[in-house]
Amino acid sequence: MLLTICIILLFLFVMLGMDIAFAIGMAALAFIAASQFDGRPVNPVLFTKTVTSGVDSYSLLAIPMYVLAGELMTKAGVTRRLINFAASLVAHRPGGLANVGITSNLFMAGISGSAVADAAATGSILIPEMTRRGYSARYAAGVISASAAMAPIIPPSILFILLASIANLSVGELFIAGILPGIVMYVGLIGVSGFIARRYDIPREPKASWAERKRAMQAGILPLGAPLIIIVTKIFGIATPTEAASVVVLYTLIIGVVVYRDMTLKGFFESAIAAAMTTAVLMMTVAFSQIFGQIAVLAGLGRMVQSWLLSISDNPYVLFMIINLLLLVLGTFLDALPLMLILSPIFFPLMTSLGVDPIHFGLVMVFNLVLGMVTPPVGLNLFVMARISGIGMLDVFRGGLPFYCVLWAALLLLTYVPWITLLLPTLLIR
Repeated sequence: MLLTICIILLFLFVMLGMDIAFAIGMAALAFIAASQFDGRPVNPVLFTKTVTSGVDSYSLLAIPMYVLAGELMTKAGVTRRLINFAASLVAHRPGGLANVGITSNLFMAGISGSAVADAAATGSILIPEMTRRGYSARYAAGVISASAAMAPIIPPSILFILLASIANLSVGELFIAGILPGIVMYVGLIGVSGFIARRYDIPREPKASWAERKRAMQAGILPLGAPLIIIVTKIFGIATPTEAASVVVLYTLIIGVVVYRDMTLKGFFESAIAAAMTTAVLMMTVAFSQIFGQIAVLAGLGRMVQSWLLSISDNPYVLFMIINLLLLVLGTFLDALPLMLILSPIFFPLMTSLGVDPIHFGLVMVFNLVLGMVTPPVGLNLFVMARISGIGMLDVFRGGLPFYCVLWAALLLLTYVPWITLLLPTLLIR
């Protein structure tokens, strides 16, 4: 009963517009306070103890480093250079500037690890340009919001780092496992872009000359060394993902200060402040979600959910479908981070006990939660695109619907064809 009230309060606070971290914290405090009048009171010390211990993790140190690297790349003018590089490669193919948006987000995914950050960075440049050249605003916003969903799958992914900390998984294996699924997403999105362009006769951009491609590559290739550093250091055991994150920050500073010479002292401090604020929000959400998860365990939510699922079927393929549907529905109302923190301790023991590889299940879980970012009514990517394009969230969703269908199809493919996820970790790490 108390847990039910706690969950209702959580949804109520979120619907009223309260920040997700505070909503979770207030709901957890309400549970602890109400339990004092119950037969099994919860010690209030649990709140402070779990909140502080929840962020006391070495692997979580990678998050501020990757966030800072992304901010520094933005200040160094990397986004514009990557967009120009992408345009020189794919703008002349069927799909035009939509191809540029998809390819740019593929490149940006290997730098920021955040879908919202990628959507804002590429959308602020490409959406005005696409509308100026005759694309509808909702189509432009839709394709950017969908292609930004690659960021949490392709390394370095902030959600992968958090999941590894929660479920005791290898950050490096999750990073490597996300490479092929990211390519699957990219190929599917480019395919739909070309199909729509041919059907509605969307004009192509002029083909870049080899000299133009060479100049664009020279300007845009260096930032792509960041994900390469992460992958190579993990494969050869040179550094942990946390140490690699620090190397990426140094690499980014060298690019911005020495090579591009666009990084100023003011820009560095602005990047550091923005990274600190973003990290603070993330860590607050992690901390309060940990106490909520602890309360769910004390209330027996994990046992209830596992018993309910096993009463339906003990076939992992059937359970995969049910869990996918649950995560897709919940992801439309709640942010990916708290959902992952609360539900991982429930779903991981169940699925791994049925023989499902934890790396495979982890990637599928993150993919599900990412799709919540492009689904109304609380899709963060939709909100960002609506703000940039000046249209409603539902208009963004309608414009991107063909691309979202590709992402849903990719989710099914990755769910039931695990070798796509596990091939590279098996060959390169295990």
